[in-house]
Amino acid sequence: MRGSPRRGASKLVELCALPLVIAAATPAHVGHGQPAIQQKLPRWLMRLFSRYEHIVMRSIDYLATRDWIYANDSVRRWVTRLSELVMKTVNGEVLTLAEAREMVAGAFDEGILVAAGTCPCRRARNVISDSEPNNTDMVFGKWAAEYLENYPGLYQELGRQEALDLVEDFDRHGYLHQVYGFFSREGAAFVLCNCAPDICIPLQAQKRRGFQSFRKGRALAAVDEAACLGLDECGVCLTRCPFDARLAAGPKGAADADACFGCGVCVSTCRGSATRLERKPGAQLVYARRLVQ
Repeated sequence: MRGSPRRGASKLVELCALPLVIAAATPAHVGHGQPAIQQKLPRWLMRLFSRYEHIVMRSIDYLATRDWIYANDSVRRWVTRLSELVMKTVNGEVLTLAEAREMVAGAFDEGILVAAGTCPCRRARNVISDSEPNNTDMVFGKWAAEYLENYPGLYQELGRQEALDLVEDFDRHGYLHQVYGFFSREGAAFVLCNCAPDICIPLQAQKRRGFQSFRKGRALAAVDEAACLGLDECGVCLTRCPFDARLAAGPKGAADADACFGCGVCVSTCRGSATRLERKPGAQLVYARRLVQ
């Protein structure tokens, strides 16, 4: 029967095979001591993941969007354990625009290869835009070299100013900046994802099912109520926030500190310059720490 739980379970096993292989194989090979970016995955694993990352994204999307999984306690528990294993293996952290720019500039200062190509989430969902940027997946170092080799027409090496201009453009579109690495190791940055909130599979999985795909950034949005122009005149912050952390407080905009991830997407389009980012005391980056002060 089409769409039955049995058929869905078979598809689930098929889709989860690659994430399980990666999660099982990676721990023994992640190294230490790289000056700026730590990328000591074995070549075969980097090649495997770079070729099939869109399938991993498709797997996560499948697990997050199938209601029958969460209606069955035993299947739900199994999927929860799987997601926890994968999220412990590869995870991300949110960056502000300034931090994303600093990371990109720092990579070039260190002589690290930078390339960009089509967002794996767009490829996983077969959603290519005619009006918005598609090549928002910015990869670094050996990871970039793998993507350039595996996708010669899809990924392109970037120059310094070109990369910085792209990050600015992504921010203008309201895209979320996230850096991903492995095992919460300092400096283990592989990719800067610049994510369209409605396309980003990790973001949607986190909001819908609580999969902790990435951690909060180092800042929180704060609002000067007196400077806020009001929702009738502006209100862009409510539609731009990818985490639903901006809300109405009477006629004015406000920020929910508990829901805020500190991305700063709401700051650049605040017409009254009423929104700012405030650094959280003691907050530290992990994957981008060696490139971002």
